[in-house]
Amino acid sequence: MASEAILAVLAVIQQIIPLLGTSAATADMITNIIAALTKLMPFIINEIGTLYTSVKNIISLLQNSGQMTQDQITALEQLDSQVDAAWAVILPQIDPDNPANAGTPAGDPGKGI
Repeated sequence: MASEAILAVLAVIQQIIPLLGTSAATADMITNIIAALTKLMPFIINEIGTLYTSVKNIISLLQNSGQMTQDQITALEQLDSQVDAAWAVILPQIDPDNPANAGTPAGDPGKGI
């Protein structure tokens, strides 16, 4: 349930980012998005298997917006590192090519799916 709620929030954020302009309000909005991601980070890390792609998309959209300050870039890079580190921890557990997952639903497409 928590991951569904967070996915809903992330979906809204993803829809807002392309609408950002170039005004001073844009800088504030980017700061607010980064702050929201920072506050959600413990939940994101706990649900990284489900939320990874959405968070990475938001980070990419912000990085490519061209409207970020150096402080925002630094904060976003830190968030990106945290997301990548959490993903690196869980990836072996969900990777179907990992021999340790053989015979499990994640490792055997013929079972449990």
